[in-house]
Amino acid sequence: MMKHSPELTDLIMSFDELVSACGQEPQWVIALIEENIIEYDVPDQQQFTGFQLTTVRRASRLSRDFEASVPAIGLILELLDEVEQLRQYKRQWENETTMVEVNVSSLK
Repeated sequence: MMKHSPELTDLIMSFDELVSACGQEPQWVIALIEENIIEYDVPDQQQFTGFQLTTVRRASRLSRDFEASVPAIGLILELLDEVEQLRQYKRQWENETTMVEVNVSSLK
């Protein structure tokens, strides 16, 4: 049974719950762990978070939609994260940069 973490910020689930929730085979999820696509710090506890579930579901969609291999999924997810980070930097830069409008006709 899935439960919340002590901080109540995330779900905690077992490996079997993670596999069931993403609709993939256990070996496929293990391959994601082996490729460091999902981080798994404490193997003996076999606990996964909602964040890891989100990552596994994204990986599953990439696998299904593009027939991507597990290593390719890792690269795609990394690039998608970088694009999102660049978009955030761009938004921050745009918010910090003031726009100066100049009336060209007044310069003549």
